[in-house]
Amino acid sequence: MKIKLIAVDMDGTFLRDDNSYDKQRFGRQLQQLVDRGIHFVAASGSQLDRLKQQFSGFEGAVDFISENGSIVASGDKLLSVKEIPINLLEELLKIIKTHFNIPIASTTITGEKAAYVDDQEPQAYFDLKNRYYSTLKRVPEILEYEADKFADQLVKVGLSFAPGDDTKQQIQLLRDLLPSGLASLNSGFNTELIGPAGVNKRTGLKTLQAKYHIADQEVMTFGDNENDLAMLTMTPYGFAMANANDSIKSAVTRQAPSNNHDGVLTVIDELLGGSQFNG
Repeated sequence: MKIKLIAVDMDGTFLRDDNSYDKQRFGRQLQQLVDRGIHFVAASGSQLDRLKQQFSGFEGAVDFISENGSIVASGDKLLSVKEIPINLLEELLKIIKTHFNIPIASTTITGEKAAYVDDQEPQAYFDLKNRYYSTLKRVPEILEYEADKFADQLVKVGLSFAPGDDTKQQIQLLRDLLPSGLASLNSGFNTELIGPAGVNKRTGLKTLQAKYHIADQEVMTFGDNENDLAMLTMTPYGFAMANANDSIKSAVTRQAPSNNHDGVLTVIDELLGGSQFNG
């Protein structure tokens, strides 16, 4: 077995709960990975700009899958952008306006250039989202689509539900109401990310695998939540974090230490040290 690509989810997986990671340790690992021809991929539901900022100093050595697979980039080159068709976006926004508007849920629309929230978004919500989106802009009446309002390739709609006993019920209602051609995945933090059906981190990895000629059994993946399942189960070397949901742990046979104990870096050290992960 030879691993040729490592793909990691970010929040709850590669990042500690305070959004940090051991940059010095990772930098040493990354150089060894590069020397051995092993590609490192950050695969996240969050924004491309945010991912690039998190790996500042490692430019050119990290590839990116953002927005749950809707955007794939290698270095500064965009390889794939999967937009939400405008007719489906308009239909989705009508559904949100009817069933899921504030205070039930808060809406974020993300594109290739920026993420967008309503200009009436409460400041507390805006500040919380700023933690996950590096380029966040307010727009008037976000649930009314107008091309000039965004001037962007729109790839995801995020619904962040207010914590409560009915959150699961609201998520199920959302999934029942979604028009054909759209699908949602939970990314943690009571947030559903909605985008084109059939687009996920696994499809993003396919783009990079084709570029580098890498087979599924040569890929190692790490994750903690529902939006990681497709890439965790595509390979014999999918690792659920110790802090992952039980449903995620039960779907794979391998487990890494928790995100707060640098579990991804620990497994990478084992790989670089010559440990054999048998299929």
